[in-house]
Amino acid sequence: MPKDMEELQLDMILSVLENPIRRKILRKLSRDNNYPLQLSKELHISQQAVMKHLKVLEEHDFVESYEERSSKGGPPRKVFTPRKRYSVRIDIGPHTYNEVITSFEEYGCGLNVKDMDQAITETKVEVDGKLTGEMKEDVVAALPAFTDPTLENLRKDLDKAICIEDDVKRLVQLKFLISNMNMELNEMEMRRRRLLALRERAFEDTNEIISNISHTYVEREVYSLFVKDEIDDMDMISDMLNIRYKVLKDIVKEFEDLLGI
Repeated sequence: MPKDMEELQLDMILSVLENPIRRKILRKLSRDNNYPLQLSKELHISQQAVMKHLKVLEEHDFVESYEERSSKGGPPRKVFTPRKRYSVRIDIGPHTYNEVITSFEEYGCGLNVKDMDQAITETKVEVDGKLTGEMKEDVVAALPAFTDPTLENLRKDLDKAICIEDDVKRLVQLKFLISNMNMELNEMEMRRRRLLALRERAFEDTNEIISNISHTYVEREVYSLFVKDEIDDMDMISDMLNIRYKVLKDIVKEFEDLLGI
């Protein structure tokens, strides 16, 4: 996704989620599909206010709705369910600012075992010397579980757990798997925090060097994009910094000569 599109998407997400009531609604819906009257009771706000927030969430594709027949013979009621799968991460520090939006819809997390079996057809993938199956290339690219032994084992165990017929036994196994997944995520977060601290030290020294070797503000910005953000697309940099292509080309050429690239 182009950088400007990512920024627009982030602006939209933050504008929708800045409201704490909408976040509470999404938190409730993540646990169970629900209807406005019940949400109103649980959140202790008027049904009119709930409907107003649900309208905003639905307009921006965070939720979707469908009609459900009443078990008591009354009129059908509108039920809401989450729709989008986003992860939004913003890193802020003395020498760090980074924003990342990822949608994990493409990772097939909504696929059931039958759908997954249909997706497995062409490309052989090897994990620890063993073939996991034959899959289409786009599935392989989208599902890191198939190329990571730990994730692959978790996926297999989850597939097995979902097939357990006894509800209690299935719940016990799912609880065990969720605990393992949470542990993996916590370890990843700890490693990520340590990497951020190391990178911030590298950024601090990088900022000092760039400040020493650059002569103008524009040069500092270009050098920083090249080194810290690893952006080397000239058109993108030209748009981001609003500078003429020829001026940018001269700055980049001088920088590359300096580094001997």
